[in-house]
Amino acid sequence: MTRLAILLLVGFFLVMGSGCGDEAPKPTKVPIAPAGGPKPAAPAKELPKPAVEAKVEPPPPGGMTYAFTYNPVGKLNPFHPLVVEKTEKPPTPPPKKVEGAGRDQKEEPGTPLERVELAALKLVAVVWDISNPRAMVEDAGGKGYILIKGTRIGKNQGQVSRITSAGIVVQEKVEGTDGKIKTREVPLRLYADQ
Repeated sequence: MTRLAILLLVGFFLVMGSGCGDEAPKPTKVPIAPAGGPKPAAPAKELPKPAVEAKVEPPPPGGMTYAFTYNPVGKLNPFHPLVVEKTEKPPTPPPKKVEGAGRDQKEEPGTPLERVELAALKLVAVVWDISNPRAMVEDAGGKGYILIKGTRIGKNQGQVSRITSAGIVVQEKVEGTDGKIKTREVPLRLYADQ
């Protein structure tokens, strides 16, 4: 073990002795000319003077107090919501009776569903296994309407009479060949193959 200790001690002194005597050479700076050739130094520009000089007032005696006033004119209120829901429209008045030329009185359509032909509506959903069944139709523009039994629909004073799993049945009034007003049932199917 003494032999190992002696070897370690000799190695330590050799490493310490070789590093102490030599100093690393200092790097020399070599100037490099710019790529475009030497440029003359630009003359120092004077800073423009402000058009209005600011008055600096000393702080009031007795401590640091700041007076700040806020003027909200022309600024958004950060506490108002960005999206505002529309208020509900007042209920529409009942349809008015319009006199026809020698015919019975005809009701004027009151809702958007009463202004659309039944053929232009597409049945897209039915919820029928509940106490108050519902259905949903879309118009040509893609706007959806929810129907229940008794909802007025179509230009011919139609009314939803039944909602089943296959679709809905609308009873509407049409003029027959003999000139009398008759009631017919028009089915709107959920699927075309039914």
